[in-house]
Amino acid sequence: MKLAIYHGTSKPLIAVGKYQVNMLAFAEKYQGWHSYANDKTTLRALNGLLKRGSIVINNHNQFRINY
Repeated sequence: MKLAIYHGTSKPLIAVGKYQVNMLAFAEKYQGWHSYANDKTTLRALNGLLKRGSIVINNHNQFRINY
């Protein structure tokens, strides 16, 4: 699975894989900060999106989409 979100810049936000796609779609639909679980699957999806610059994470175990 792959999701690309075009948000007015030349480089779209891209998610690859079931969990990254679901997480990025949720963050786009519901704006603001979202808390997340600390299980292995969730953390791997978060780290993948964080490396691409698609999301930002704060000190309270929350993430949001990075426009």
